Amino acid sequence: MDLGGKGGALNFDEVSQRYLNKPLSTKVVFQLVKDLTDLLYRSGYVTSAIGLKNPKIKNGDLEFVVLWGTVNDILVAGEKATHFRDKAMLAVLPNLKNKLLNVYDIDQMVEILNTTNKSAKVSVVASQEKGASNLNIERVRNDWPEVTLSINNSGTENNANGRNQASLNVAWSDLLGTNDRWSFSTGYRFYKHSKANQQRNYALSYVQPLSFSTLELKLAESEYKKSLQGENDVYTSSGKTQTATLKLSHVLLRNKETILSVYGELEFKKRLSYFSDIEIGDYHNNKLNIGLSYVTNLGYGKLYSDIAYANGLRWFGADYSAYDTKREKTLKLLSGSVNWLRPIVMFDRSLTYQARIGAQYGFDSLYSENQFSIGDEYTVRGFKGGAASGDSGAYFSQTLSIPFYPQKAYLSQISPFVGVDIGKVHVKQSHQTDTLAGFALGVKGQVRLFNFSFTYAQPLNTVRKVKPQDKKPVYYVSGSVSF
Repeated sequence: MDLGGKGGALNFDEVSQRYLNKPLSTKVVFQLVKDLTDLLYRSGYVTSAIGLKNPKIKNGDLEFVVLWGTVNDILVAGEKATHFRDKAMLAVLPNLKNKLLNVYDIDQMVEILNTTNKSAKVSVVASQEKGASNLNIERVRNDWPEVTLSINNSGTENNANGRNQASLNVAWSDLLGTNDRWSFSTGYRFYKHSKANQQRNYALSYVQPLSFSTLELKLAESEYKKSLQGENDVYTSSGKTQTATLKLSHVLLRNKETILSVYGELEFKKRLSYFSDIEIGDYHNNKLNIGLSYVTNLGYGKLYSDIAYANGLRWFGADYSAYDTKREKTLKLLSGSVNWLRPIVMFDRSLTYQARIGAQYGFDSLYSENQFSIGDEYTVRGFKGGAASGDSGAYFSQTLSIPFYPQKAYLSQISPFVGVDIGKVHVKQSHQTDTLAGFALGVKGQVRLFNFSFTYAQPLNTVRKVKPQDKKPVYYVSGSVSF
C-alpha cells in the first residue's frame, strides 16, 4: 500500500491480512478494494479513494495506492470571505487548506462555528482542482443574547433565611466575530431581613476557540453578610471571595466515537472575611490544574470522563492550602469524574440510565475550600448544603428516567425519574470516615421556554448514624425560563 507519505496513522494490515493466500479473481480484488475503502472512510477520509498502483499483477502481489482527497479552499455562502466578520470567523478555524480532507476535522469546525448567536453548517463541494474539494460554510446570525432566569431552593435554612435563590445568566457570542463566547451570571439569595443577611455572586467568562485549542478566561466574585445574635448585641459577619481562572485546552484525538482533550488551568483566589467590620482573614490561594478529558461510546451508551491533578502555587505571596500534623504544605490533589448514559428498553418503553461517579484524593489535610463535599442534589441526594466533607472521598449516583414527548402546547417533554446514591468522605487528620446514602424520586419537564424540576429525596438511615436534622426528607425545586 503506497500512502504517498501521508495518513501515517492508517494501518491497512488488518484488512489485507484477511485476503492472504486467497484465490486471485476479479471478485476478490473488488471486495478487497471495497474493504480498504471502508477503512479509509471510517478514518474520516471520505473524499479519498483506493486505486491499483500497478494493473499488472506479478507473483500474486497486489500494489495499491491511496488517492488522497484534499481541501482546496474554505468558502462562505459559496464565495471567498470578503466581510470582516466572515474573515474573523475563518481566522480561528483549523487551517485545513491543502491538507487531507478529514470529516472529523470538519466536525471540529462545526463545533466552533455554532454559537449562541450563530448557527452554521459545513458542506463539501467540488472545486476546479483535481483531487481537491472546497468546504462551504452556510451561516445564519442573530444579534440578541440568550437570557435565562432561574430559581431554586438550594439553601439549607427555611424560606426566611435564604432557602430560595434567583439567578440570571446572559449568554452572547461573536461580539469579536471570532466565534467567541461570552457569559455573565449573577445569583441572589432571598432573606426576610435582607439588610442584615445577604448572599450574592457574579461571574463573567470569555471563551475563544483557536483551531483545535480553546482559551477560557473567567472572573468571579461572591459575597455574604450574616447577622449573629450575641448575649448583649447583634454582630455582623461578612466576607468576599474573588477568583480569576485561565484555562487552555487542546483536542489530541477526534474520530467518530472519541474525543480526547488535555487541559491546563491556573486559578487565583482571594478571600477576605470580617467580624463587626474588623478584618479577621485575608487569604490568597493559587493552584495549577492539569487534566485529561475523554468522551467515547461505551457499552451501547455515551461515556464522559475527566481526571485532573491540582498543585498549589506560592506565586505572589500566596498562602498554603494544605497541612499535616507538623506544618502547612503545598496543595496536592487528584480528582476525577465519570458520567455514563445509556438508553435501554423495558416493557416496550424507552428509558435512560445514568451513572455518575465523582472522586477526590488529597495527599495531605486540606482546608475547607478544597475539601470534597457530598450531600446535595448533585452528589448524594437526600441532604442539602454538603452534609459531609473530607480530604478524600467519592460518590456513586444512579438515575433511571422515563422520558415522554407529548409535544403539546402545555407540555413539550416530561421525564419521571428515580435514583439511589451513596458517598463516602475521609478526614485524614482525625481518621474519621463518614458515609451518606439517599433515595430520590422526581420529575423534570419542559413547557416551551420554561424548564422545571421537582425532586423528593430521603436519606437512607441504615448506612450511618444520621443526625436528627438529617433524617427528614428534602425537596429540590428549580425552574428556569430562557428567551
